[in-house]
Amino acid sequence: MDRRGPEVLKTMRALVLGLVCYVTWPDSTEAQFPRVCSTVEGIVSKQCCPALGSDPANVCGLLSGRGNCSDIRVSTKPWGGPYKLRNVDDRERWPTKFFNQTCRCSGNFGGFDCGQCKFGWTGPNCDVHKSPVVRKNIHSLTPAELQEFLDVLDLAKNTTHPDYVIATQHWLALLGPNGTQPQFSNISIYDFFAWQHYYSVRDTLLGPGRPFKAIDFSHKGPAFVTWHRYHLLSLERDLQRLTGNENFAVPYWNFATGQTECDVCTDDLLVGHNPDDSSLISNQSRFSHWGVVCDSLDEYNRLVTLCNGTSEGRIRRGQMGGARTNMSLPTMNDVRSCLNLRDFDNAPYYTNSTFSFRNALEGYDKPDGEAELDSTVNNLHNLVHSFLSGTSARSHSAANDPIFLVIHAFTDAIFDEWMRKSVPTNSSFPDEMAPIGHNRHYNMVPFFPPVTNEEIYVASDQLGYSYAIELDATDGGIVFVLGSSLGGVFLGGLVLLLVLVLYLQQCRKHSFEPLIKAEFTNKKYTEEA
Repeated sequence: MDRRGPEVLKTMRALVLGLVCYVTWPDSTEAQFPRVCSTVEGIVSKQCCPALGSDPANVCGLLSGRGNCSDIRVSTKPWGGPYKLRNVDDRERWPTKFFNQTCRCSGNFGGFDCGQCKFGWTGPNCDVHKSPVVRKNIHSLTPAELQEFLDVLDLAKNTTHPDYVIATQHWLALLGPNGTQPQFSNISIYDFFAWQHYYSVRDTLLGPGRPFKAIDFSHKGPAFVTWHRYHLLSLERDLQRLTGNENFAVPYWNFATGQTECDVCTDDLLVGHNPDDSSLISNQSRFSHWGVVCDSLDEYNRLVTLCNGTSEGRIRRGQMGGARTNMSLPTMNDVRSCLNLRDFDNAPYYTNSTFSFRNALEGYDKPDGEAELDSTVNNLHNLVHSFLSGTSARSHSAANDPIFLVIHAFTDAIFDEWMRKSVPTNSSFPDEMAPIGHNRHYNMVPFFPPVTNEEIYVASDQLGYSYAIELDATDGGIVFVLGSSLGGVFLGGLVLLLVLVLYLQQCRKHSFEPLIKAEFTNKKYTEEA
């Protein structure tokens, strides 16, 4: 399909939709700091408890019983990992360096002013279970669904977030040199998504040009799965509002084919290569004009500043085909081996954990969890990022590439399959001695209002979404499409229920069916951060 011809029409449609959504956008619930709190008064008081609606007395929806202004709860359990410093990084005990009071919402209410519902709930009183949206394979989308997905990504890249701003300075300099100029900046919805990922992996700064690099709030520990799940959920909700379609869902890319080509890396999908420069994406893609944010980590450290959301170049992909060494994508056997691991994670809850589902899925260990201390190990999630190379291989800037969404949707689908297969207790997620940010009750950085890892360590249908995963049901290759919540959806009687149970047992043996191809580069996903 040629997407260049109707470019003007698509741009006009996106601008109109963006204008409508901007005017009617309801309060958001998942980001760093609300604009309404990013003032001198808010920073000095360390209180972010806005009024819901026009009545200033209705703080946090208090008058309607939705919530109240309360002290922020933080985990006091000790952390492990390489970061041994204390009271040095302003992300410690998140977000209390910035705010120590925020809205605590009652029941299923949520949001920075308790004006929304938590994920998975709907209705005026947030007491109605929301029908899960279904995340599909990107290759299974109808032409209209694919167009909607691509259009809304472009729209999100060019629409200023109506509720949230980013900090452009560290905590000590947040009010500027004279204490009266808050150092915050507007940012687009998609760039905010990329900025959050950067902020979670950025270095601890010990002085000008003196970074401490062994810190990561979203990788190399148990929170890898919960952090990225919430990250994607937050953007998905933002995209639902932009489209005006509450059933919109981010698709996934089944990358487990063992192939050496990328069949979503085309101009019709998520960007092909530039034939004139193998490190750039195609000029024929709608994403060719996308600017990359938060890419200059060393420069921020030298200047003692933070990424301010300005464009720093274009999306890059590594060399393809014969120009690269022989690397291929993960296989379905890798996925099955990972799913067969019993333990969610094991001490020391880091990149050297063995027989750990999380570490195998993240890609620092062999898919079967066998002890592997070789630092060159690169599997599953990490392997896909390295395979693509370029922007996607640099953890602080990886989320700039729109392929990031479909990679992490499938990574989350594997996590959700393991959750449903293993039915873990909360205690299987460590509550102490994981790296900083990765304990069960730690507030995930930089999400605001605070949300803990434990709150997201649940089955996906409890958070309002599911997956349409294609499973090889029989040796004959018959394929059935099921949602993520498998339990007895279509059964009307006891006999049919028994048949379904037997069927599901067979499905789980076969797990996911490979549906793609792709390409690579030898750079490790998290080595820069």
